[in-house]
Amino acid sequence: MGDGDIPIAMVPGWVSNIDLYDDPTTTYGGMSQRMSEMATLLVWDKRGTGLSDPVSHVPPIDERMDDLRAVLDDAGFDRPALVGVSEGGPMSLLFAATYPDRVRSLVLYGTAARFSQELPGQSWGFTPGEIAAVHEDIENHWGEGALAELFFGAIAEVPGVREMFGREQRLSASPMMAHMLWDAVSEIDVRDILAGVRTPTRVLGRRGDRIAPFEAALELAEGIPNAELRELPPGEHYAVDLIDALPEAVMEFVGEQAHAKPAERILSTVMFTDIVGSTALLAAQGDDHWRRQLDDHDRLFDTVLARYGGRRAKHTGDGIFALFDGPTKAARCGLDLVPALATHGIPIRAGVHIGECEKRGDEWSGMAVHVGARIGAMAGVGEVLTSRTVRDLSAGSGLVFEDRGAHRLKGLPQDTEGFRVKVA
Repeated sequence: MGDGDIPIAMVPGWVSNIDLYDDPTTTYGGMSQRMSEMATLLVWDKRGTGLSDPVSHVPPIDERMDDLRAVLDDAGFDRPALVGVSEGGPMSLLFAATYPDRVRSLVLYGTAARFSQELPGQSWGFTPGEIAAVHEDIENHWGEGALAELFFGAIAEVPGVREMFGREQRLSASPMMAHMLWDAVSEIDVRDILAGVRTPTRVLGRRGDRIAPFEAALELAEGIPNAELRELPPGEHYAVDLIDALPEAVMEFVGEQAHAKPAERILSTVMFTDIVGSTALLAAQGDDHWRRQLDDHDRLFDTVLARYGGRRAKHTGDGIFALFDGPTKAARCGLDLVPALATHGIPIRAGVHIGECEKRGDEWSGMAVHVGARIGAMAGVGEVLTSRTVRDLSAGSGLVFEDRGAHRLKGLPQDTEGFRVKVA
């Protein structure tokens, strides 16, 4: 909607329905009307919500990131500003870090790198009891204004507000989808990738927000290089001033960053594989047979790699260094490569990590590359090992991560946690 010079793509929160953005009586409609007066605004419904097709499970965050890319491509949005709202914030962060050339600037409102509590003594974020209470309210009152107090505060008691919220819920998601999405919210954790977000970013937070407390906004602003924190007046997640405050803060920042250049460093998932016992195999088989084995290895590797959208960066002696746009794809690729190559007499091991990478000519560099290589070297025959960051970003993927403990990797000052990945 709108025909302004600056393209803006809204990444919606927990649930949504794009028809609500056409209704000026809703919060969404009021915000979109103001933004579309100055920009071209793109809104969309994530898989399983609104007008999008229903799903049997919530896709992991890197797959949902692919959906955003598909929407931008189809709409012809080459390099928009992203506005990540609430649960849409983590996906926006991951997208901006992975595709810096696709994002002009980033504005985050009412969101967090992690919504639930993890560390003992942490004073903010949803506790296990609060997460269970949300599920109970969804079970009993979805479509009737469930969670209205959590989102609106005292305004929920104004006649008609709870009914309005219930109507929006019925349009936006089924009760089962609401349950699954709430589980996804409680599992989200993108803290480890914040340092890889180089896109100009404004973080909007407010005291009194019980979905994304102000401490969450502080954590984001401190973790994202050169991010700017803007504190909005105190209020609930859906405070009454949002219709004016969000468009104003978005357009001010997006206008300032209209000509920002893409970052040169990108967030990428690296996978290193290695043929186990290659010297012994060469000695036993001879040069000619081993050469055919290597040809088989490369052919099979490239076939499986293409299945998951990976790209080969280089040969590493008896293995391959490959790059992916998301951790779930890399982990699944490694799991498929192990049996595919084993049936051809080629035992391998693999390591997967995600972090900042920089391309210099034909070479890739960065700490993520070194960590990925060292994690791969830790794996046993037929194993795919990953870092903790890969595990955290694969929530909802159906993959199982077995803790292999912390290890001090060569050249790194801190221990690195390793996880063996398997299919559930």
